[in-house]
Amino acid sequence: MKKSSSLICLLVFWLLGYGDLVINEVFYDAVGSDDNQEWIELYNNSNNDINLDGWNLQAGGTSYSDIYIFPSIMIRANSFFLISETSYPLSNLIITLGFENGGTATDGIRILNPVTGYTDTILYDFPNSNNLEGDGGDQEPCSGSNPGFSIARFSDGEDTDSADDWIPCSTPTPGASNDIVKIVTMKDCQAAISGKTIEVFTLILNLSTYTVDKSELSIKILFNNELKYFEEIDAIAQQDSLSLSMTFNNEFHEEGVLSVELINNTNIDIVDNLWESAISYQVPRLTLSEIMFSPHAGQYEWVEVKLLSNVDQAEITILDALEHQANASISGLEGNYLVIAENRDNLILNYSECDSTKVFQADNWPPLNNTGDSVVLKYYKSLLDSLVYENEAVPRGYSWELNESTNDWNRSNSPNGATPTSINSQYQDNPASDISGLKIINSLISIKLNKQFHVKFKSTKLVSSLNIKIFDIRGKSLHTITSKYANQYQGEYSWDGCLQGKYLTSGLYPIIVRINAANGRLIAEKKAVITINR
Repeated sequence: MKKSSSLICLLVFWLLGYGDLVINEVFYDAVGSDDNQEWIELYNNSNNDINLDGWNLQAGGTSYSDIYIFPSIMIRANSFFLISETSYPLSNLIITLGFENGGTATDGIRILNPVTGYTDTILYDFPNSNNLEGDGGDQEPCSGSNPGFSIARFSDGEDTDSADDWIPCSTPTPGASNDIVKIVTMKDCQAAISGKTIEVFTLILNLSTYTVDKSELSIKILFNNELKYFEEIDAIAQQDSLSLSMTFNNEFHEEGVLSVELINNTNIDIVDNLWESAISYQVPRLTLSEIMFSPHAGQYEWVEVKLLSNVDQAEITILDALEHQANASISGLEGNYLVIAENRDNLILNYSECDSTKVFQADNWPPLNNTGDSVVLKYYKSLLDSLVYENEAVPRGYSWELNESTNDWNRSNSPNGATPTSINSQYQDNPASDISGLKIINSLISIKLNKQFHVKFKSTKLVSSLNIKIFDIRGKSLHTITSKYANQYQGEYSWDGCLQGKYLTSGLYPIIVRINAANGRLIAEKKAVITINR
């Protein structure tokens, strides 16, 4: 009787211990070939040793299958256990793994205790078209990793059975604690001409809860690919910022492209590290808006631009991939859609609704390739805008146009095939437009300024819900807000920073906004950072 009681106690202890074993980090996609490069790291969360005898390591794309069945192997309490295809300094077990690389659909890796049915699973990459199950029936995958990156838990062993537990890691740590993530971003870059010098201003934000030490970051300025400025950046305290003002000489008033780049000298994740601008003493501000590269027989090619400022008179150059070029003198008011045409009279004849005063004749024309080409706009040496298109399925007589709300390019939806000198069909308030997008209208929450977070959506598919996942600055999930909709094509949502009756404290909060169809499938997703200033 005493022996049976001891056996039961041992069995209960054995079963409880296995609930604390998790997958902690996975490396499945090496740079180049994956042969003998893959590994997986387990972590024992508990204060007790765990025996893996009889456990299964599984992986799959369409369904799970066994990679390895463990013999009697002990993982010590609060310890890592590294399984690899080749020998690492901290390897505990060397076997063949052969994980899937994601890319076109979700893949998964799991550990399974066949006695208790306990699993710990990671699903990665989109979409989950084969409905692979995670833990607790969850089917939401985390983002896949780039070649050479691992996927690691934000904190060792922290497991909420959610895709939010995971982050791509640029510096894998096989058999060791996951790296502290320091995240910085460059914001509000501006350039100003001051006599014979050019002044550059920018703000560097430290979004993490760890200090970025002096010399961990550098900043450099290139002007027409020539190095003009380089500096190591001073320390930035956690969740703090640093304003920089940089000056270099431009004695001969040279025009061209200015590039400002934030450089990572150590293990820091940088968001938006490059800013570029054209420097000119009278550079017109405009952007490409619509391109007709496959006109009907008997018609001609043209390019439309949108003016971002008033232009009294400016000579614009259009170049293709082979650097064939055309020039046209244009003028107009901010917000005008102007067309530079290969044959102005022909365009006005075939598009009766266009405004002829906004159509300008080019002196030559770069023949645009229907199966792929580039369109570059220049003002003397200053680059204004550019676009590369490849093998776009555009029927004859239809333009390729910009959707200004999503910044995507698509075929025109206009019944006329194009909208020269007018707002693009993709940007009009039309639920049937071929777009799916989210737009953050305001990311500042401030009681003093009466500001709330505000997001809008528009979709070709019926939207039934909008979800906002909110994280602290270390990436820990705080809450998910869900707003229901009665199956509609567009909508909006505002949030005042209150969660469950309490207002969040001032600070930076990363978020993921998603809109979903009635069947739960993801339609669109956008990541942002909310600033709360009480």
